[in-house]
Amino acid sequence: MRLRAAPGAALIVLMSQLGPSATFVEGLSAQATRAVTVDIGARDPAVSPDGSKIALSILGKIWTIPSTGGEATQITWGPGWDTRPAWSPDGRFLAYAGRGASGTDLIIRNLATGASRYLHRGPAAIGQIAFDPSGGRIYFINDLSQYDAHLWRIGLDGDGLEQLTFTQNWHEWSFAITPDGRRAVLESGRYGGADLYELDLENGTATRLTSTPAREMSVALSPSGDARAHVETHDGVDHVVVTDSDGSERRPHTSPFDQKQLAYGPDGALYVAGGRRLMRLDTETGATTPIPFEARFRLPSVPVDDLLITNVRLFDATSDEVVEAASVWVRDGRIAEIGPDVAPPATDTVVTIDGAGRTLLPGLLDNHYHYWSPHAGADLLAAGITTIRDPGSQISDAMDYKDAIRLGIASGPEIFTAGPLIDGPGGYHPLVDVSIEDPAAAAPLVRAFKAQGVDLLKVYFQLDRDVMEAVIAEARVQGLPVTGHIGVRASWEEAIDAGIDGFNHIRVWRDFLDPAIQVDGRDESLDGGRNPIGRMQADWREIDPESPRVRALLARMAETRTALDPTLFIQGIEDRATAPGRESRNRTRFSLEQFGTAAQSFERMKTFVRLAVEAGVPLLAGTDNVSLFDELEAYAEAGVANADILRAATINGARWLGRDAEFGTVEVGKRAHLILVDGDPLADIAELREIDLVIKDGVVVFRR
Repeated sequence: MRLRAAPGAALIVLMSQLGPSATFVEGLSAQATRAVTVDIGARDPAVSPDGSKIALSILGKIWTIPSTGGEATQITWGPGWDTRPAWSPDGRFLAYAGRGASGTDLIIRNLATGASRYLHRGPAAIGQIAFDPSGGRIYFINDLSQYDAHLWRIGLDGDGLEQLTFTQNWHEWSFAITPDGRRAVLESGRYGGADLYELDLENGTATRLTSTPAREMSVALSPSGDARAHVETHDGVDHVVVTDSDGSERRPHTSPFDQKQLAYGPDGALYVAGGRRLMRLDTETGATTPIPFEARFRLPSVPVDDLLITNVRLFDATSDEVVEAASVWVRDGRIAEIGPDVAPPATDTVVTIDGAGRTLLPGLLDNHYHYWSPHAGADLLAAGITTIRDPGSQISDAMDYKDAIRLGIASGPEIFTAGPLIDGPGGYHPLVDVSIEDPAAAAPLVRAFKAQGVDLLKVYFQLDRDVMEAVIAEARVQGLPVTGHIGVRASWEEAIDAGIDGFNHIRVWRDFLDPAIQVDGRDESLDGGRNPIGRMQADWREIDPESPRVRALLARMAETRTALDPTLFIQGIEDRATAPGRESRNRTRFSLEQFGTAAQSFERMKTFVRLAVEAGVPLLAGTDNVSLFDELEAYAEAGVANADILRAATINGARWLGRDAEFGTVEVGKRAHLILVDGDPLADIAELREIDLVIKDGVVVFRR
């Protein structure tokens, strides 16, 4: 993989995404331009009607390349994240999805004039797009969530918007329109499985084409309609399946899972995007030909100025103490000197920031944030979060967002990602997981994830114990830490025995509850009706957090340095009114008994977290995509000391990732991830919300 920037290039933050209250510090250098060239990141291939070009998305922009490969031509620019190109039948137009911070536009671009028309705006993502063969309408997937993604169509004049599939809690993520325009072949599924169907576009009737426990994805039709191709994924392996008009089936290509997408060319060749690379597949012989490309981004650049931050109360996260009246000199994006009388050389490039007695801390780390939106980064930076650990995302999305931020194509925190969840049969989150049930499938899948760039792995609750152990064993070989949302098929003790590095959520009932009242996760409900609060998924009144059994587990976790990412706040049941004069939503949602159960359970969960910290278990502050401030304040309510809370959101996560030599504390030589807070979070953790300044790699990315 090659990702290179021009000499002297610095990370850019798109300040316009931070809103009107965010400004650069006065005196920072003016922008310059730079070039970034990438040869990876290919997504959403679409072959032109004459077969000469491939349209594709590369790191959030639409490009075209010659069908044999070569230099890419950029088609779209701007702050949106552009994906899913589709050619008009005459090759004159490209339709695509332009995702912004508040929704996604369906756009048609005239390739000759560059003019664009906006046909439709949706609140979430728009998935695959295709023109009707007559050219009069556009079909697209309206992708609201992993359980609500359906086929729609609209006229080229913007009229006639119509939803075509309605299945509740199902998804249709890929489709192909037949050459006569009368039918669509699409995959449809719920939770783990997905099969292919043929849908009559006029009367809405559907005919099942496949029936398998595997996942059938990324369907494509040859231009003549005589052949159908799709990707079948089972046990972490992708099979490209080609079905001829007589129903005969062949599998010309098999490889480890890499989120493949298929597109036919007019000559009947099949083009495959997988692992963010392109290849041409001969469906008769199985021969593959790589399609190399280079895409050159022209970007503004923010040079990294030297910063002198003076007169601060410094909490460096190495101890419980605060250094009064400290100064910190940042040079070339790293911390060069710390002390009471720091005096860098007097140059025009040194920007002095008067801390005015406020508190300077390391940048925050959210250890449980699923980075599913390309526009989430600005809000995270404004909250002081300079790093995230993403424990579950589509692997190509995760790598794209990570690369785009690292290269300055998009703004956001540094991302360390697990890629997809590794789950057992069925798969609970079909958009972001891969299911395996054979222990022998674990090692090839782990190696494939490592090759695609993941930083860690996450095992999920439907994995059987022997499969989980196989995943962890290969992760050790590959040098990847493993976190786990488990407790259903395998216990925390069993996972510790296998060498796991950490746990997500407070869901440890297999270790503590009688087997007769445990859930097995196979009924699409983790609580199986036992507890109405899905996030709790067990009645903690049946668990005594101060019992010898619990204390023994916590002692074992402390001894093995097995970290805890409890996501405590989301387990709680809010008892405050949502607005003046309105009752608490949860008071009206649950019965008196249910509400009482939830409240008592949450108190025991808080005790569990406090005892874990007292026992020496590494605490990792993670949110599952809610407010990090809320999570930290929940720890304070549980009785965790504020210094320990701050370390849970800084150095502990860096240490878990094996990156504590780079960031997580304010020390000389480390990267300058810093936040300036108008308050004293050591005295009151809620004052951490008063963030005035955020610095990432020596660049001021937010100032209130």
